[in-house]
Amino acid sequence: MKQPKMLVAANDHVVINFEEFDSKLWSDAVKHLEIHLGFSRCGERVAGLDEGILPSFVNGKVSIEAGWDNWSGNYLLSTCGAGDKVLSNLFMRFS
Repeated sequence: MKQPKMLVAANDHVVINFEEFDSKLWSDAVKHLEIHLGFSRCGERVAGLDEGILPSFVNGKVSIEAGWDNWSGNYLLSTCGAGDKVLSNLFMRFS
């Protein structure tokens, strides 16, 4: 099983690349966001040839974008400082 990578994305916020598509770590992270942290999913699933957008995770004013591509596998992308903290804690938990 590949280990996720945490980076700073072009939007200057945290991104976690899971390095695989639909890995066990991805599933565990999704469950943790929804069950333990109270995030719900919002938006449509859009699939392209080698990348896709998944419904975002939303909890109050915190929104975390989700998707996949052939290079990063599944990923979670923060859009705010509070989301950076959520993803940093999530990364420590699942890496």
